Amino acid sequence: MRYEEKLQQQVTRLEREILQLRKLLISHGLHDRKKAERAWQKLLAASEEISQRWSGPSAVEEIRHQREK
Repeated sequence: MRYEEKLQQQVTRLEREILQLRKLLISHGLHDRKKAERAWQKLLAASEEISQRWSGPSAVEEIRHQREK
């Protein structure tokens, strides 16, 4: 497996985990909504930074590649 493919899989896995964390936060009705919003904004910023550093195939290209398999 190519390095770029491994990185893409890792990014995809991180995105899923972030979404799962958000769902958990919402479902448990955090008492401190401001704290939750700050945490969510930090996660989005981290996601944006990962996206900016990403040099592999785009998500669309990766989906096309997966469909071709």
